[in-house]
Formats: sequence, structure tokens, C-alpha cells
Amino acid sequence: MKYKKNYKLFAFFFALILNSVPALKAELSPENVRVDHAVVIDTPSKSSVSRDKKLFDQAVQYSMQDQWAQAEKIYRDLIKRHPLWPETKNNLAVVLLKMEKQDEARTFLESAVISSPSYRIAQQNRTLLYNFLANQAYNKVLDTRRILQLPELELILKIEGSGVVEKQVMDETSEIHFKETVQQIEQQLNAWSRAWSEGRFEQYIQFYSLQFTPVDNQKTFAQWKQDREFRLDNAQGVKVGIDQVRVFFEHSIEKEDEDEEREAYVLVEFLQYYQSANYKDTVLKQVYMHKQNKQWLIVSERTLKTL
Repeated sequence: MKYKKNYKLFAFFFALILNSVPALKAELSPENVRVDHAVVIDTPSKSSVSRDKKLFDQAVQYSMQDQWAQAEKIYRDLIKRHPLWPETKNNLAVVLLKMEKQDEARTFLESAVISSPSYRIAQQNRTLLYNFLANQAYNKVLDTRRILQLPELELILKIEGSGVVEKQVMDETSEIHFKETVQQIEQQLNAWSRAWSEGRFEQYIQFYSLQFTPVDNQKTFAQWKQDREFRLDNAQGVKVGIDQVRVFFEHSIEKEDEDEEREAYVLVEFLQYYQSANYKDTVLKQVYMHKQNKQWLIVSERTLKTL
């Protein structure tokens, strides 16, 4: 198993091969999906956080020594005290998979990604696990006896901080600005879906950054753009709608001054409804957006799951 330090990456990875994601469906229930306000939790004391970080280090050592039961106990205790630390959930998933508790491992990986979607390691581990589960299901359908090896998931070796807003008095201006930003992103995505529905390619393409990275990394942006133009021009009876938008902030969105706003990235998940003359589907879509010249532009997108 490779052990690497966790770091943030402003890019998406390949689309996940998902067979069944009950955890995501639960997360997407109407009462859970909309993010209109900052998350506020009770702030643990500095001494308790310091103690728990040492316990995390101890659990990592147990994991590296294949002492899964000892590591599991510590990770579970830490999750109870720090439910928004993605590192503990990722590492518990690694341990649970080693103990052949695949369903529970999947649940904790989903929770880790939701706690902090920008974590590269949790994203990659989720991809590996779902690829394994998809291949496992495929083998059952074919009634093959080929033995699949469990994927080697990666541990996160250090607590980097949860990125959660601690329990402080949030001034009214910041809270209003937060809500306005979420509303702006939703309006941008609704306009994007309308341009798609109406086949207005020139307007549609304006919602994408020039740094957009196609999921198919064999294509250049120019090739992808040409392909999208052909599809929009030739599609008939297209209707695209979005719902249940969730916004995760990568950086602070507080204003530096009255005329300028700090560059920001956001990860956005939503349900996308697509219908044409001969095709119809509902998917869980994820887009990565960057604020450029006062506009939120798409720098990457992928389909997480067809529902």
C-alpha cells in the first residue's frame, strides 16, 4: 500500500463506475440537499483537538501495522467527536475494506467526500472501491468464478483541518454574501440548462471556462467544443432541467474590498433531468466552477450516477 500526504487538487478525476449508491440517494433527499448557509458546529478546545490529532497518528500507525481492530476503534471514536473530519472517515473506510466490510466502507467514503469534496485521496479511494464493486456485480451476472483482489486504498496521514466554519459570531454581511453567492451559482446553472435546452450553442459555451478539461482527456477543449456544437445543433426536442443543488466552497468567499472579490472555486452537485425526442434520463451531475470576472464558469464536469 502506498502512503502519501494529502493535498488539494483543483481538478476532477475520471467518472465513477457506480452500480448502486444508496448513501448518495439518502443525501439527495429534499430536506438534506440545499446548502444555503454556513455549517456551524461547537468548537472543541485546543487541548482536545491536539490530543485527538495524536490519537489519529496512533491509528495511522496501527493501520500501517495491519492492526485493523485497534485502528477501527480509534477512528470510530474520533468520528463521534469530529464528525466533519474527512481524514478519519477515509481511513476508517480503508480499515473496513481490509476487514471485508465493503458496504460500510462505501458509506464512510461517501461521507468523507461530502465533508470535504476537494480531498483527492477520498475521491480516488471512492473511485477504486466502486470500480471493484461494479466488477464484482458484473462477475455475478456472468456467473464467473474469477477472484477479484480488493483494491489498495490510500491512507491520509495527517489531519489538515476540516474547512468547517467554527462556532463564531458570523457578521450579517458575510452571511448575506454567502447566500447571494449560492443564489448566483444556481442562477448561472439554470441559465446554462436553458441555453442547452434551446440549442443556443454560443450562449451555452459561455458558461465554460477556457481552461475547461473534458472528462475524455484524449480530447482537446477545441475538439470537445466542436463535438458539443454538433450535438446541440442536431438534437431534437431537448429539455434540460436541474434540481436539488448543493454547493461546496473550496476557498473563502468573503470580499476583500467593495470592488473586488477573492478568486474562488466551488464544487456543485445537482440532479440533471434530460429529455430529447428519443432519449430520457436523470443523473447526478457534479461540476467544478471557478469565479472569473464576476462569473462562475465550469472548469470540469462529470456524471456521478444515472438514477
